[in-house]
Amino acid sequence: MHILIGLITAVAGLIWAMHSLQNSGVNLNAFNPFTWMRRRKWEKQLGIKPMHALTSSMDAAALLVVAVAKEHGDITRESKLEILSLFEKEFAVKRNRSIEMYSSSVYMLQGALNMADEVRHILKPSKKDFGKNQVTKLLDMLNKTACLEDTTEGQKAIIKAVEQELTLKDEQPEKW
Repeated sequence: MHILIGLITAVAGLIWAMHSLQNSGVNLNAFNPFTWMRRRKWEKQLGIKPMHALTSSMDAAALLVVAVAKEHGDITRESKLEILSLFEKEFAVKRNRSIEMYSSSVYMLQGALNMADEVRHILKPSKKDFGKNQVTKLLDMLNKTACLEDTTEGQKAIIKAVEQELTLKDEQPEKW
């Protein structure tokens, strides 16, 4: 009987201590390992640049095309229209979707300093979705975009980084 009373007292003391800690401002969920893992996962996800989290190969390709165009400087109206028609033709999307891809790409590129170094991180989530056909289409799109105005060294560096990153070792899917 005395063991049972000691056990009940210990449990009551633990509950009282936890209640007092909570009242004093300590978050008791901080001691829960499952909550900690979930919080850590969200912190990692929030710390990633949006351009590094693109899982669609089409969105990643659109971002790289706009990055090549933007590397020359501000994108002119003629270049923008050419890029939009390139998206419509190569990706087989309507005008609204191509405008959406262009706008989101321009937004994600804000604050990007060296795009040639970013290529590896941009392509990492969607690299497995690129087949031989998509790689050749992407490289053609990048070269066409670079040729819209005078080709710069920065544009050449981005295209070379894409070529190096997308060297295929085995057969990949053929449809976008």
